Amino acid sequence: MTTKEKRDIFSRKHITPETAAYLGALTAPDEGYAAHVTAAMEKDGVRGLSVSAMEGRVLETFARLSCARKAVEIGTLYGYSAHWLARGLPDGSRLYTLEKDPACVNAAKDGVEASSLSRKITVMEGPAADSLKTLAKLAPFDLCFIDAAPDDAPAYLRWAAANLRPGGVVLAGGVFLAGAQGGGDGGAAEGATRAMREFFHILFDGDRFVSASVLPAGEGLAAGIRA
Repeated sequence: MTTKEKRDIFSRKHITPETAAYLGALTAPDEGYAAHVTAAMEKDGVRGLSVSAMEGRVLETFARLSCARKAVEIGTLYGYSAHWLARGLPDGSRLYTLEKDPACVNAAKDGVEASSLSRKITVMEGPAADSLKTLAKLAPFDLCFIDAAPDDAPAYLRWAAANLRPGGVVLAGGVFLAGAQGGGDGGAAEGATRAMREFFHILFDGDRFVSASVLPAGEGLAAGIRA
């Protein structure tokens, strides 16, 4: 890079196949973590909807950095990301993970039981809005991970802003919208773009979050620290 080039963490131009292979090799042992969960997702064709092992490491890292003991995940799928968050939580902690699809709820509960993580993870079935109303009674929380439909992301972020402790961490996955951040087609992508821009407006509101950033991990990971 020349001295005149501007550093841009979103360009990914330095992530060559060789670099990707090297970094992948570093986390190769993690591919076996919660293998029964990834096997179930692959069998049902939903593996690509969940986080990678490297992204799971990022979630675990944030859980440890925040010293979280009480956390919420919005969007369970089969519970793979919940396994990573739980790995970053100390004994005696609790992660409430929310999922409305009954099939996913059953798969997640099976995975949690097989991993003996029921002491840390509670899978809550039903619309997230209803579950969040219930969980608000247990606030404040230390960490909230939002991994749900972009149209609902602003409402979930407002909930996090109201129910995290000062210094608590919010994370949100998929914020790049698979490249549809520009919208412009007048359809679902444009609606999702409007919702995600509202989400970022809230996230970068200094009155709610004292710090906010976006990491080029996977489909984009947003992070904020509650003011």
